[in-house]
Amino acid sequence: MDKNQALATCPGLATALEREPGLGTVFEQLAAHDLLGVFARYLPDASADSAARFLSHCRSLDYRHLQRHRRALRQPVSGRLGADDVAPVDMVTLQQQQLRRQRDREAGRRSLEQGRWATIAFAGGAGTRFFSGLARLAGALDAPNERLRGLELSADLPKGVFPISPVAGLSFYELTIGHALAAGLACGRLPVIMFLTSSATHRQTVEFFSRVNLWGLPPGQLVAFRQHDIPRLDENGDLIVTDRQGNISTTGDGHGGVFRALLDTAGDGPCLAERLAELGVEQLVMHNVDNAAARPLQEVRLGFHVNEQALFTLSAVRKERPEEKVGVLMLRADSGRVEVIEYNVLDEGLCALRQPDGRRLLHEAGNANTNLVALSAISADIEPTLYTGKMVPSLIGPVAGSSLEMLNQHLTRRLPPERVRAYEIDRAELFMPTKNITGPDSVQTTTRALSRQGARRLGEAGARVHDSALVDLHPGCAGSAELVNLGVGPGWRLEQGSRLYLCAGGGGQPPLSAGGLVLEPGASLLIFSELPWGRLEIAADRSIRRQPEDASRVQLGKGVRVARGSKVVIRAAAGSRVRVPDGHVFSADAVIVAEPGRPVDL
Repeated sequence: MDKNQALATCPGLATALEREPGLGTVFEQLAAHDLLGVFARYLPDASADSAARFLSHCRSLDYRHLQRHRRALRQPVSGRLGADDVAPVDMVTLQQQQLRRQRDREAGRRSLEQGRWATIAFAGGAGTRFFSGLARLAGALDAPNERLRGLELSADLPKGVFPISPVAGLSFYELTIGHALAAGLACGRLPVIMFLTSSATHRQTVEFFSRVNLWGLPPGQLVAFRQHDIPRLDENGDLIVTDRQGNISTTGDGHGGVFRALLDTAGDGPCLAERLAELGVEQLVMHNVDNAAARPLQEVRLGFHVNEQALFTLSAVRKERPEEKVGVLMLRADSGRVEVIEYNVLDEGLCALRQPDGRRLLHEAGNANTNLVALSAISADIEPTLYTGKMVPSLIGPVAGSSLEMLNQHLTRRLPPERVRAYEIDRAELFMPTKNITGPDSVQTTTRALSRQGARRLGEAGARVHDSALVDLHPGCAGSAELVNLGVGPGWRLEQGSRLYLCAGGGGQPPLSAGGLVLEPGASLLIFSELPWGRLEIAADRSIRRQPEDASRVQLGKGVRVARGSKVVIRAAAGSRVRVPDGHVFSADAVIVAEPGRPVDL
């Protein structure tokens, strides 16, 4: 469509240009890039005000990206990759890791102690796919967690605020922060904790951080930064107008936009990447916020990346079935580079190939999207990926939209293959993607998996846990060693249908338990500590100083028991102490609240 046709199709357009001559430049740019079809499809009856607002929204368009997007739409769909197109990538297996585990763990701890790491959770997008299933949540869980019982959820919330842990209902955000805080306390220096948000999630993410208890983490220690917005195009390659206000349908530029956001120099002062370097950060570890078990700062994995002098280390889960819908790490024959190839462009026969022993798939390294990258290796110029077919709202009703987004793992296409590593992780321990409310990779599967993981930790410490019990451990006491230090172990017994949440600190405090705790069938015990480690001070070099006198303390005597069906909630504020005597039996529901600085003795 040329300019005259656009003006004839949309009479309000001419009036808008006459009223605001400055909009003529925008109109000329749209014409020069063959983007005037939008007026015929979405704006034929637009008023002058609507046309003017639309043109105003177009002022900041990235025409280079739009042209790239349109070219991708016009390109024929390439054929699937076959055996001649790729070669398998050597993945460092769990068995191989055992031979170097201690050395890697030591290197990882040293790098954390030196403040060389920042962690970035991908928390952009709009979560529409996830929250569209909220109506199915009722009845989908074995037992709703504490927050879900009275929480009203809406589809415009960031996915990161969803209460995912099985008993207390800690959110994805809180699990991420709790893990980073525990790692920082263990090594004496807080890693930089960052969240890549979008225009749809940024404001509510920041508001959430301001109102939840973060266990003593001082304000200002969390960095939320936005990915860029990009416009969607319809199947004709036209911009999509969503309403009579002239708004354009947009989405985030993908989690690969993290590099562009880090390198963005649009504002005053140094870009984020430069500020990280000034803080001594040399490495980034990135993960999806909806992987509740990501544990991105696991010392042994960090140490592997450092010891290998890798520029990019991809965490991989071993594919067990050819049809599993996960991207696969492969070596491209045409480029010689390591790349994550999406499952939908792989030949089925290629996916089914097995290693000579017949037991494992030849191409078995599935992308878990917890990736480690050297700050010096990041680049904003990543080859984008076209997504099509998603129905999006528009002024004329739902239309098939497309977007051209970047994926962080595609940075490997620019890196020497000898500096890229594939590192196997244990699915049960570190990979719990939560894409849906019910079904596979859902709230259902994640809450059960988190509970099983907690039960395993209790069992390793010496406790006995019934298969039907729900276990929820705060990241600060989620390891078997930490549990032993808290006095958890032999004599602890969680019976059928019982529920346990533990948030308790260590570090020189009296242990949580003097020995022995029984939760009878259907009983619940939830321990919330406002400051499990005490008040925390973070110095300019991010070293951590604890104020243990401000810690929230809970002490259970020997042989404490919660009777069948009873629910006990203990909330300990800053500087308070709750002491339960030896042999105490909670025979009915109880809520015990210790106010700041006050002891409570039962």
